[in-house]
Amino acid sequence: MAPKKKPTGEINLQDLASNAGLVILRDSDYALIEDRLPTFFPNVDRIFGGGLPFGRMVEISGKPGGGKSTICFHVARVATALNCIVVLIDVEGTADRDRLAHLGIDINKVLVKQPDESKGIRLTVEEIGRTIEQTLEVFKEAYPDKHVVFIWDSVGQTPSEDELGKDYGEKNVGSRAKAITQFVTKIAPQISESKSLLIGINQVRDDIGGNPMFKTFNTPGGKAWEHYASLRLEMKKKQAIKKGTENIGHDLGVKTNKSKVSRPFQEVNAYLISDDGLPYEYNIAKMAEENKILTPVGQSYEYTDRFGTTHKMKRENFISWLAEEGQPVREELLNRLILIEFPEGYPALNNKSLDISGWLDQVWTSPVTVESVAQSAPVDTFLEEDLIADIEKEIQGE
Repeated sequence: MAPKKKPTGEINLQDLASNAGLVILRDSDYALIEDRLPTFFPNVDRIFGGGLPFGRMVEISGKPGGGKSTICFHVARVATALNCIVVLIDVEGTADRDRLAHLGIDINKVLVKQPDESKGIRLTVEEIGRTIEQTLEVFKEAYPDKHVVFIWDSVGQTPSEDELGKDYGEKNVGSRAKAITQFVTKIAPQISESKSLLIGINQVRDDIGGNPMFKTFNTPGGKAWEHYASLRLEMKKKQAIKKGTENIGHDLGVKTNKSKVSRPFQEVNAYLISDDGLPYEYNIAKMAEENKILTPVGQSYEYTDRFGTTHKMKRENFISWLAEEGQPVREELLNRLILIEFPEGYPALNNKSLDISGWLDQVWTSPVTVESVAQSAPVDTFLEEDLIADIEKEIQGE
């Protein structure tokens, strides 16, 4: 007997998917990046694909003193400004409230998980996993629309419960990697489903047994952590920033060693000042100078804004001025940098639920070119001027 022919025509995937417990990709938003957390340093945001992706895990690694914690503190500053819930898991004791407040972080909006020997609380990989699960359960029930940003400082310094249970000299090979494998297996789906963001700070360590002529490095935590992270970033300490003969900071190289959300192996510079972290005005000025938007003249900066007014003053004074009376110029510089890095528009403006208008400067939504930014006001300014003109006409009876 000849086999029956399969029905011809278009396949009804909707029924097949439903019967098989599947979802058509068109209808799935499980892995969709709906919101991004920008740094408001446009060159850095570009190599991240537009900003740090919610619903994903991010690793930030580097050698000691490179700027791992500093860039995370900047992220926390932005997140608190945008009304996110920030949870700092402080294994290494870096959550100095005075220091974080000095860096511009609203310490009233940061929650901290710290060890407490008096209560028997020791921060292990397992305890951190339970903390994240509990936090997501409580917060998402109370505030389902709020974005949660976890910053774990650091992965490499967090022991497993098995390690703490052993005596000095006892072997515990692989116990931490096993604990982290279990951690990411349980936590990664919850981060994705809740559209939260988990940033894990990690150390770069010499690869024991490698060729001494060609040093290689790795990060602790095992392969599971590496595989689950959508972004693996490396912070590099580069050229020193000097004030006279004194080193006051360094150029901070930011490199994407792995990226599932943008093109990998890109590297850009930010600017770290030891006393002030990643100062916003300093970075905007330096990035504008690199892109030939801001003109250095001797020891001064000179800039002609979109209204034709020229501003010229010593560089330190100009940067301080940007933080106060010069805020409109700072906003203009930011938007010109955005237009260079994102000519088709800043991705964070298309966020589904994270509003970025709470930042220090507004990102203009008008479709302008670099030339028109230098000559024109943003859309809202035009609307305000038109409204004032109409009111004046009404008063004059025209």
